[in-house]
Amino acid sequence: MVTDTHRHTRRCWWNHETGRWICHQSQGSAAGQDDAQADTAVVLDRDATPDTEAPLVDVRDMLVVHTALLREFRLAPDAVARVAPGAARRAAAVDRHLGFLCDMLHHHHAGEDELLWPKLRDRVPPAALELLDTVEAQHERIDAVLSEVTAARARWVRDASADPRGELMAALQRLHEVLDEHLAAEERYVLPLAACHVTPAEWHALGDAGVAAMPKSVLPLAFGTFAYEGDPAVLRDMLKTAPALPRLILPRIAPRIYARRALQVHGTRRP
Repeated sequence: MVTDTHRHTRRCWWNHETGRWICHQSQGSAAGQDDAQADTAVVLDRDATPDTEAPLVDVRDMLVVHTALLREFRLAPDAVARVAPGAARRAAAVDRHLGFLCDMLHHHHAGEDELLWPKLRDRVPPAALELLDTVEAQHERIDAVLSEVTAARARWVRDASADPRGELMAALQRLHEVLDEHLAAEERYVLPLAACHVTPAEWHALGDAGVAAMPKSVLPLAFGTFAYEGDPAVLRDMLKTAPALPRLILPRIAPRIYARRALQVHGTRRP
């Protein structure tokens, strides 16, 4: 059994379907472990790494962010649909939330483009480079659809009539589809790569860059968005490097801030 003091090594592997580590101390079916290890062997390339006991980076915070982004963009078309034609004030409130989500997605991907992909390209086995090509190309596709969403948002807020509303809903649906495909690929392939080939300091710098890129005024909402479905243990780890006051108050106020926003945008505190 894995204890609280266990540190992941290259004998552990990341199960993208459950979002959890499977560790060499764990009891499980040998067949299941063999299948999963074979599935990720190309990206982890354990045989090329002589030090199999070197600790891996805990990358579960990325899964928390992905879960929040996918949920909110999945809900976004219906949030727009509930705004009656001509309801300009209501449209502005929903658009404010869409802007928050689009900014968060942009900063998330910009951090990966700047701080993660270059390091992985320098360090991963040659067999994994094609996987990086795929996820980087997906970033470009997401950026293109994100631009479509931004343009559709502007038309909708100006008019708030049925036609621009439908255009925005369609663009948001496309964005969710390409984002879903991309994040699934990241969780299946890039998270094991990152766990194996970047240092804890480099991984934490990625999260710090995302926080620094966002206005401080929206950070409680962002953390509340993550906390809604996030693993409490991972959420605590995400706050470890925060100053003492935010570390103390964010777990208390952020869920309430997100609940108020969800009620305003989705019509319920628990969307």
